[in-house]
Amino acid sequence: MLDVRSMSGLRVLIADKNSFYRRVLRQNLLPGQPSEMQEAETALDAVGLLLAQPFDLFIVDWDLLIANDGALLELVVRRAKLAKRRMPVMTLMVNPTQSSVLHASNNNIDMVLRKPFSPKALQQRMRWIVERQDAG
Repeated sequence: MLDVRSMSGLRVLIADKNSFYRRVLRQNLLPGQPSEMQEAETALDAVGLLLAQPFDLFIVDWDLLIANDGALLELVVRRAKLAKRRMPVMTLMVNPTQSSVLHASNNNIDMVLRKPFSPKALQQRMRWIVERQDAG
């Protein structure tokens, strides 16, 4: 089980046009833990939030990330290069292909999670991200 104590107080941005997935992520990511979670329904909303404040974790739907000629992905890559402290990014894909996963990996995406996903799969990915951050 994920040690949610190490995740309390995280500033998390969840960007997905589907309100169901935003709710599932919110309910399973940090159940009962104080954190600052923001949600974005569009790429433009996500860009605005990312520019307005720092986040410790960004969870974003792949289609949203590459929409609008990849402007959101470009912002994420640029911020990863400029940041003193890296913000982990997890992307959600309906049909991950080898090329889309490689594209994500080449653009500073830390983790790909296939939709639909189970709470257990989400917790495993989150454990990996938290452990990686703690080690780095």
